[in-house]
Amino acid sequence: MTVTKQILKIFFLEDNIDDVEIELHELRKDGFNILFEVARDRKEFLEKLKDFNADIILADYALPDITGIEAISICKEMNMDIPVILITGAGNETIAVDSLRLGAIDYIIKKNITGLPARVLRALEIWADRKARERAEADKQKFQQLLFQAQKQKMESVGRLASGVAHDFNNILTGILGFSELMLQDTPKDSPSYERLQTISTLCKRGAMLIKQLLIFGRNIPVEFKKININSLIKDNLGFIRHAVKEGIEIRLNLQDGIPEIEADTGQLTQVLVNLSFNSADAMEGKGVLEFKTERYLSERHTGLADEYVCLSLSDTGCGIPVYDIPKIFDPFFTTKAVGKGTGLGLAIVYSIVNTHGGWIIVNSELGKGTTFNIYLPAIHGELSNVSALDEEKKIKMYRGNETILLVENKEELRAQYTTALNRLNYNVLSAKNSEEALDIYLATPKKIDLIISDIMPGKSGMEFFNDLRSINPDVKFILVTDHGLNEQVEYISKEVKAVIKKPYNIQEMARVIREVLDSPA
Repeated sequence: MTVTKQILKIFFLEDNIDDVEIELHELRKDGFNILFEVARDRKEFLEKLKDFNADIILADYALPDITGIEAISICKEMNMDIPVILITGAGNETIAVDSLRLGAIDYIIKKNITGLPARVLRALEIWADRKARERAEADKQKFQQLLFQAQKQKMESVGRLASGVAHDFNNILTGILGFSELMLQDTPKDSPSYERLQTISTLCKRGAMLIKQLLIFGRNIPVEFKKININSLIKDNLGFIRHAVKEGIEIRLNLQDGIPEIEADTGQLTQVLVNLSFNSADAMEGKGVLEFKTERYLSERHTGLADEYVCLSLSDTGCGIPVYDIPKIFDPFFTTKAVGKGTGLGLAIVYSIVNTHGGWIIVNSELGKGTTFNIYLPAIHGELSNVSALDEEKKIKMYRGNETILLVENKEELRAQYTTALNRLNYNVLSAKNSEEALDIYLATPKKIDLIISDIMPGKSGMEFFNDLRSINPDVKFILVTDHGLNEQVEYISKEVKAVIKKPYNIQEMARVIREVLDSPA
């Protein structure tokens, strides 16, 4: 950027008027048209600075009651964006460096004052370039924020649509899962139908996982840290990942047996797997090998956080990442993809999730040979759960009871399924198709009802129904049935009601939660 020698407004902080005249003479001799103001001490500097819209300040390095460095600080405090050149009778390299470090645009010794016009012109050009870069950076950040906001609004729209579909789909899956498990209890294990019913149950659970994975992209599912086995998580998501990448990509598993558990949010870690898989698939352009690997890792440099980590590695045989780009790949909006083919948010989200889980990422890549993302997550110790079918049957028996439960469900087929399941657990069941009908039943027999289970329904919601009940009986025991992804409901439930059951669920889970709530103190 070029600064022309037009009218120049200079503010002098100088107690020696002769020095001011010399500086003015040098500038005018070189063609500058000068308007100026002079302050000879701190008082005058503070009084005159705001009223004189200076282009540049020429400040003596040290006056009796103020220094040039103090003048720079005062300008910053007053939000006055003006370049300052410090001028002194004597100086050294240390003073010059300190002056520039503390905010001066330049530093001149008075014996070299004949070079003042060139130094002023250069200072103004540097300042103008600096301001232009700051404006460009501000515009870039504003654009990035607008892009991020647009992406957020898009995802929220997808989320609203997905939540509506998920609610209906979860009702269907819950019905299929519940009835298949009821039939399993009536079917001998040596019957050909037994294995088919188990397959139906397994497929329903996979469908529920698919719903949850879709909701991850649409909206924030409540964070829920729990013990998980990373090998199981990878296997559970393998079908989804296979559908997401092209058929020409071979997926390999290299999972270490006996891997320790980690404490993690399943939804967020699923997003890490999917984001990295998408990234690798793009890098391989539809053909290559994607490998998932797990292993134990003992850390020395990260001592204090955890002694043992689980290392999850995703490797591809794609194009690789240039070495100069690797430090930037986790920056928001940075992407090596063509315009329109990437938002630059995928790896930033991965980094944020891994960091939230107390881990870190190391990236190894070679152009033309592929990339490996190594993710290290803190391990927790303890034996993995290995519950047999016999153990599950024992648990079911332990979860039985003889209390009275009021069931509120607007779907007739689900209401019938829940009632049958609860009756088999020896509970006495009263049912209602909406909260108004349920409230009438409760008011008629409040002392006989030990527990209320209510779905989120059209009209008066489950939580509104709960508040009505609590106004009648503050100690009411209440379970809310909800869908994945309903953040505001889950957050409120965790503070107010006894428990929540998320659709779709199986009979074992339902029985366990009911027994825990009934056995809990009022």
